[in-house]
Amino acid sequence: MTRTADVAVVGAGPSGIGAALAAARNGASVMLIDENKAPGGHLRWTVALQNNLPPDLPDGVRGFELALWAAAKLAEAGVEVLSSTVAWGLFEDNTLGVTSASSSFQLRADSIVIASGSTDIVWPFPGWELPGVLTATAALRLLHLDRVLPGQRVAVIGDGDLATTVVADLQGCGASAVEQIRSIDGLTAGGVGRVNWIESDGQRTSVDTIVIALGRQPDAQLAHQAQVASAYSATDGVFVPVRDESFRTSDPGIFVIGDAGGVCSTARAFAEGVVAGEAATQGSGLSEARARVQSIEPGAVTPALTVPIADGTIVCRCEEVRAETMRAAIADGAVTINDLKRRTRGGMGICQGVYCNRTMATLISQEAGLQPGTIVPMTARPPARMIPMAAMADLEP
Repeated sequence: MTRTADVAVVGAGPSGIGAALAAARNGASVMLIDENKAPGGHLRWTVALQNNLPPDLPDGVRGFELALWAAAKLAEAGVEVLSSTVAWGLFEDNTLGVTSASSSFQLRADSIVIASGSTDIVWPFPGWELPGVLTATAALRLLHLDRVLPGQRVAVIGDGDLATTVVADLQGCGASAVEQIRSIDGLTAGGVGRVNWIESDGQRTSVDTIVIALGRQPDAQLAHQAQVASAYSATDGVFVPVRDESFRTSDPGIFVIGDAGGVCSTARAFAEGVVAGEAATQGSGLSEARARVQSIEPGAVTPALTVPIADGTIVCRCEEVRAETMRAAIADGAVTINDLKRRTRGGMGICQGVYCNRTMATLISQEAGLQPGTIVPMTARPPARMIPMAAMADLEP
């Protein structure tokens, strides 16, 4: 089955909501696709107050309250919201592969707005593959969506706003001991069957959970699948789609907004979404929307991670590929992510390189003496998310 829409928006976080509302306001038929149960993105598990937002958003409310407001506004605007639904492939003619629990279909749209957000940055250290080691988003989702305290004695690794949020939320939800470890240099962890301890600066601490909160990185897999022009972003430490002032890519029918194009604040993400929604529908509010974006700071710079990785440390958790295996492949001539992947299976697991590509690129840079911006990223191929084989069988040939 093939469905159609004037505008298809992938991702119902702040930027996707902004785009969907703007496009619908201009009379377009809009389909908003999101893999979560309800719109809002990271706002759904955010309890902090949201301030300094654009005037069309409620200011000074908590993140989850803003998500509820957005869901009501989307319904009022007539946006078709497909929750618990995955857009896993972007093909020719602006066609998306879409799968939910009940159906699979192709979606063809005049404009596709990619608002797929960001993923957690991780960095390998001995013991990080043990059960009980979580990313920041996993911990926050457990706390605020599932109402589950991930542990009682928790070490939080990181020194930015994300780490600060995780520490505060864990303490507020009743964790008995929360220790923040600001540097990952020289860090080790261990335990029997799961993580039991962490050691930093020669001091060992008993823990039952470790949360890695090193920051976020853009998730633009669908745009990369479409082979839009991309460039290395020193701000984010990864390749991101090249965009014009309306956030349109080198393919005129594809826009990339919010964290997917460069990690940014909630206010900036929403404002970028409005610009894309106006541009996709040739709206009269485009100039005003662009001016608003220019008035908002893009966001914090992601610190470069170059901490040495000891031989024996697992780099790719999915395929259990260790640092020395990758170093040997690089010494043998593997100086692209694709080649390193072929030789070692790094990046071939369930996460499809989300958590190890950054490290693989850094290892190539360190071992081969190449600048990060010259290292060709891994080729993005569908599916961008795990889907059942039956979903493929349901698609039209």
